[in-house]
Amino acid sequence: MNKWFAFLLLSSVLLLSACSDTNDLVGKTFDVAYVPVLEEDIDSPDRYSSILTLEFLNENTITSPVYGEGTYELTDDNLVLFYENENESLEITIGVAESDKDFSEYYALINDLDYQITDSDKISHFQNLAFKLDKDRPIEFIKD
Repeated sequence: MNKWFAFLLLSSVLLLSACSDTNDLVGKTFDVAYVPVLEEDIDSPDRYSSILTLEFLNENTITSPVYGEGTYELTDDNLVLFYENENESLEITIGVAESDKDFSEYYALINDLDYQITDSDKISHFQNLAFKLDKDRPIEFIKD
């Protein structure tokens, strides 16, 4: 009887954990920053060059003090950020992995970047970010 109860309890826990769509990013804020070029600066978080601050509000919404609200999708080892307004859109695909730094949660590389603008005569909100992003430079998601 005890074996069946233990088996049933374990099965229930596994089923519930498989069905729950939890996201480790929800409620967290990160300073997304480029890794310093100089080797001696790599272990100093204040030497990292900040790109933006991201706050993960819920299962699909992010916010940034500079770029406003957007959405995100986390699948396997990719984080896709979406920003959009009536004149432009920006989609950033970032490959993420656990960081080996104590002050950082994720190590990342930009895999793809898609910036679209419909009217270049209008003010751009995301163009600066799109031009700031470099696919060849490593990034750390520094815990805020």
